[in-house]
Amino acid sequence: MVTEALILTIQVSIYATLLNIPFAILFGLILTRYKSKSINLTLDVLISLPLVLPPVLSGYFLLVIFSPAGFVGAFLDNVLGIEIVFTKMAAVLACSVVSFPLMARAVIIAFDSVNRDLEKIARSLGAGYIRMFFTVTLRESKYGVIAGILLGFARSLGEFGATIIFAGNIQGISRTIPLAIFQSIQTGNDNDLGLLIFCSVGLGILAVLINYFLINKSIRNNRG
Repeated sequence: MVTEALILTIQVSIYATLLNIPFAILFGLILTRYKSKSINLTLDVLISLPLVLPPVLSGYFLLVIFSPAGFVGAFLDNVLGIEIVFTKMAAVLACSVVSFPLMARAVIIAFDSVNRDLEKIARSLGAGYIRMFFTVTLRESKYGVIAGILLGFARSLGEFGATIIFAGNIQGISRTIPLAIFQSIQTGNDNDLGLLIFCSVGLGILAVLINYFLINKSIRNNRG
């Protein structure tokens, strides 16, 4: 059970992180480059909401939206024949929603630290917005963006509340390490519990250390 939960946790976290990256970059650009206060405030609230809500509530909202009776779930089920609830995809979506605010916040800070004069120079030399983004904005903020991506990944590794509500606790499908720890505590399986705790703490420490290195690298890069 330990190996299966470890592999599933890493898979779900990677998928959730990849799902979040384009949205984090898009919202980061809008909030740092767009001047509409009302739109920025609305996006800021939407981004921050999963961070302040109980994860269980986030899972409940996902359940309402994607269940066969929900407006999105009904469309997916009736039109496309896709069921989301209590599947691996549900675990990915739950981790994605809960971890998104941390990634988006870090990306926003990274984009906000970029010297706008460099972007103006690139534009004056004929670079389009897309080329300017990749050659200037992303290049100057890459360490902060990568740190934000890793922070979102780290949060996905420990997600529990939204997952158990929306995806259930199904072995091989949605039983990630946090849910496997919960299962081991309930059943009194101390052998698996010790290994699961070791894996969870080890992954967490590794992610935090890499994130710390990248943040310091970003600070030194901006100062330089």
